[in-house]
Amino acid sequence: MAYQVIARKWRPQAFSEVVFQDHVSKTIQNSIKQGRISHAYLFSGPRGVGKTTMARILAKALNCVKGPTAEPCGVCENCLEIKQGNSFDVIEIDGASNNGVDNIRELRENVNFAPAKSKYKIYIIDEVHMVTTQAFNALLKTLEEPPPHIVFIFATTEMHKIPETILSRCQKYFFKKIPVDRVVEHLRTIVNKEGYKISENALFPVARIADGSMRDAQSLLEQVISFSGVATGTDTEISEEDALSIMGVVPTESYIRLMNLIADTDGKGLMSEVDKIVSMGIDISRYSSGLIEVIRSLRLINSGVDIQAILGLSAEEMKSLRNAAIKFSDEELSRFFTIGADLVKNLRFSGNDRVYLEMTLLDLVSVRKSPSITEIIKHLESGTGSTQSGPLKKNDTQSESRVQPEEKRPLDINDAWNRFLKDLEMKKDKLYYILRSLDAVFNSGVLTLQYPDGLGSSNYKDILDADTLKAIEEKFSLVMGSSITVKNGKPAPPAEKETVENQAKIIEKAEEENAAPVTEAEMILNPEKEDYNIESHAVTKLQSAFHGQIIKKGDDVC
Repeated sequence: MAYQVIARKWRPQAFSEVVFQDHVSKTIQNSIKQGRISHAYLFSGPRGVGKTTMARILAKALNCVKGPTAEPCGVCENCLEIKQGNSFDVIEIDGASNNGVDNIRELRENVNFAPAKSKYKIYIIDEVHMVTTQAFNALLKTLEEPPPHIVFIFATTEMHKIPETILSRCQKYFFKKIPVDRVVEHLRTIVNKEGYKISENALFPVARIADGSMRDAQSLLEQVISFSGVATGTDTEISEEDALSIMGVVPTESYIRLMNLIADTDGKGLMSEVDKIVSMGIDISRYSSGLIEVIRSLRLINSGVDIQAILGLSAEEMKSLRNAAIKFSDEELSRFFTIGADLVKNLRFSGNDRVYLEMTLLDLVSVRKSPSITEIIKHLESGTGSTQSGPLKKNDTQSESRVQPEEKRPLDINDAWNRFLKDLEMKKDKLYYILRSLDAVFNSGVLTLQYPDGLGSSNYKDILDADTLKAIEEKFSLVMGSSITVKNGKPAPPAEKETVENQAKIIEKAEEENAAPVTEAEMILNPEKEDYNIESHAVTKLQSAFHGQIIKKGDDVC
């Protein structure tokens, strides 16, 4: 007997054997039991998930000698002919090569003939979305009112390309991608029945590459078996290296090694790892996509998501990923993912993939070295506030790494204020637009806000009402980690110019404060007189106002 490939040899022959499409199998079986057999079925879904297989099983269920039955026997003449593909009453048509009007006209003529020896004449049209619009229109009447012995079964991967007029005349069934763990389980069953031994870790990458397609997974498994050279019935196990080599897949350990080097900010080690990857002939674009998947996995783990079933990972891979995930914060992994996505995008137009990968990995190291916002907030929340006093100058930054002689220096109040303003700006908080132009002075736990002259300080005084000051006080106190009092200070008034009018006002004020103002003024205006009181309060004020000195009669004047 000629050799049969695994995908054909292990094709399901009963509803119960179709993997992960129970929702379709159960519905069809129940409809057959109730005698509700439709004249047209449409099976849609990804490639290799069992659409054509299900169509053949349905054909056996309808034409089995015991049928219509929900459990075809699989051994009668009709079932065997359908299995072998030579039944006169089950016609399989490739929609891609029989998509014209003439083909449909021929089909319409043939549907009028009764089945040769079965109850139904069944047409299975694969890739039906390839049929032209004109051909679909020619099929409409037949599809709507077919002879009672006709059943159409359409299969497609692109249901959206089928006209609505056709869809409305069919019972529609949607097939799903098969999860990795179910693919692995089925592959393990096949390997055991074939008499081979294969590593558990070798099956998972095969299943992941198949991307939900059982047919693809079976084809890959056959390649792995052929590559390994292991004979059936022997104790030699097919290793993970065999599977990865034939598929060109990078093991998860390589990515874990890379993430550990990033966690240790080991740029030299990263460049050495890149050199190994390139020397192995691994495609950089594919490797970069795998790196993004690992970063995604680490972030999902840190978010408490059970990714083993979602991503189809082995227990050993999950352990390695968990150990790596705890080394990074969510913020770091978020930035890693963004940088990695840019790498994948740039590689499409790059002429030197290695350079882009190297620079991206060094960028990840830089992110790791830089303090995250989370760390800064934790530092602020754990502090007791700064004892520093004085004006808060915008853009006056000081490094947190500077230390005092005996202990770490508390966060600079200027840094705290600037970060506070920056946070308000990012959140588009209205307080930012109120505070960005003011001068702030911090002293002994009191923050005084002042607007310089010329900026309409009187208007700002109205804006900084009690409620606004309270809001600033609450938010900045959280940043400082201690209670801060916020006040609205008054700008210092400008000094009056020493004009004649001002001098007159000073004299008038001095006269009001002195018992004999006129006599005092005369003393200044007539210095030849000697009978005045030098200690007079008014005289002292006048002297200060005019920046003068008292000259007694007879003194030399320059």
